[in-house]
Amino acid sequence: MVIMAISIIPKPNSVIEKDGHFTLDNKTTVVVESKLFQTVAEDFVNDIAVPTGFSTPIREAGKKNVIILREDASLAVEGYRLEVTPKNVIASASSPAGAFYALQTLRQLMPAKIYADVRVCDPVQWTAQCCVIEDAPRMGYRGMELDVCRYFYPKETVKKFIDMMAMHKQNYLQLHLTEDQAWRIEIKKYPRLTEIGAWRPETKGFNETGDGIRHGGYYTQDDIREIVDYAAHRFVTVIPEIELPGHSSAAIAAYPFLSCTPDEPKEVNTQWGIKEDVFCPSPETFKFLEDVFDEVLELFPSPYYHIGGDECPRTAWRNSDYCKKLASELGLESVDDLQYYFVKHFDKYLREKGKTVIGWDEILDGSAVKSTVVMSYRGHNPAIKAMNNDMKVILCPNRFTYYDYHQSEIRDTKKNHHLFITLRKAYNYNPTLFIGDSLMKVKGDHILGYQACLWGESIPDSRRLEHQTFPREACIAEFCWTDNEQRNFKDFCVRMLKEFKRLDACDIRYSDAFWDVIVNMSLETDYPREVELELDYPYARIHYTTDGSIPTAASPIAPASIMVNKGDVIKAQGFTPDGRPVGKLMTRKFENFEE
Repeated sequence: MVIMAISIIPKPNSVIEKDGHFTLDNKTTVVVESKLFQTVAEDFVNDIAVPTGFSTPIREAGKKNVIILREDASLAVEGYRLEVTPKNVIASASSPAGAFYALQTLRQLMPAKIYADVRVCDPVQWTAQCCVIEDAPRMGYRGMELDVCRYFYPKETVKKFIDMMAMHKQNYLQLHLTEDQAWRIEIKKYPRLTEIGAWRPETKGFNETGDGIRHGGYYTQDDIREIVDYAAHRFVTVIPEIELPGHSSAAIAAYPFLSCTPDEPKEVNTQWGIKEDVFCPSPETFKFLEDVFDEVLELFPSPYYHIGGDECPRTAWRNSDYCKKLASELGLESVDDLQYYFVKHFDKYLREKGKTVIGWDEILDGSAVKSTVVMSYRGHNPAIKAMNNDMKVILCPNRFTYYDYHQSEIRDTKKNHHLFITLRKAYNYNPTLFIGDSLMKVKGDHILGYQACLWGESIPDSRRLEHQTFPREACIAEFCWTDNEQRNFKDFCVRMLKEFKRLDACDIRYSDAFWDVIVNMSLETDYPREVELELDYPYARIHYTTDGSIPTAASPIAPASIMVNKGDVIKAQGFTPDGRPVGKLMTRKFENFEE
């Protein structure tokens, strides 16, 4: 296994490798030439103190064995220049964010154990390869979404998630706080939101029978303050998402007056899926939501606020005499346009508080509120529509950026159809193929950035969350940060070898699909069908058999594509050049869809 000396993720835009190494030891000091970077320096010193045991002092001057933080107004806001020599390190930036990212790069140049959260007892030389790096992000919005509603994750899990985002220079975390299955944030004016709405008696998921286990939890306002402050020190902005008008059953269970049918029995949902009970567009509902946002505004300084807006059935409105009358009075074409009424009202309400509203791409259905930002998840057509309407866009198309989808071998079932995002697919995502060169050239600046999403239906705990997120999170991070001409999947895979060591040091239980053979094929074509065998580990070849025998290093090497018939069986395994197997043995029988 060969690990590159400079294995930075996301890949910097310019790297010049030099001879020699800088060594961090117990005599190294950090020099802060500008008070602008004082907090960044303090956080860096505290972070490296844990694995190294060094109490690195911060000073105003020094020339040898020093890490210097230097202000340079000529650099981009989040950009930096890092110069590593045997004598010192100079990290130049125009902003604290740039200085922070320079130090993240410096940490990645060092042995992976610099990320350990305990003292490293075995002997380690904390060296960094000498180099000159000039870097700045390609996109201003580099995001992740975390669903804490389907299953509750403790604040420690959220903070660890933020740590990993910071390692990879991501800067926005959308926290999905309200849903049909739970309300996860304390609102003091409405205590039943967490007394009732944060708990469900059991989880049925996609099944008819439940597990019989009560599930729930919520973040107190002090928890939220702690998470937001923790993220701010890592230059991650936490965006709250308060869903409206759909996905609101948990709030309605707590306060039935929010529904169009308040006299009917209400409960926090135990099954996944779209629910018919949604917010009623009444003055009482609007007052409730304004009160909620007023408390949320005290907790989240984010310039962006997410109001959901997705998957809102109109059945309850269509069956409501009040809603029909309201739609008529408002001059709407039908009750269906009450979605626009919700979005328009809360866009105005939050803009008056200095916030920009984000909504899922259903906010484009019918009339669109042009001052909102469209989060395009149902492919790229909503993004195209928004861009042509001169609206700002954040792209998170589910086929490429929903990391709750499988990333390792799956069966050919309808449930799994298309829900398969390998590391290669995540990395090679190219929106221009779907949006088109001409629109990207003319209105590409309408795209604020990109985001990967972790929806929680199949992620019941923190360890499973790590497995689904990593290592694919590195793909979206590099896509958002690194210029397109600098990105290359094979090079990325080589750099991933050290990345896995960093993930190990962080105690991240990531997917090991990187080492396994994966079948890539269209499930829509008839047999005989063309299939490809993929293996991401760059220093291995795929050997395979079709006679049922276990492949060895002497078995045939897999060609670029193989034609298979229904009923054929392929066994495949990766092998290093010296004949050592890597990953798991792959066995696949090719069949039609299973129901």
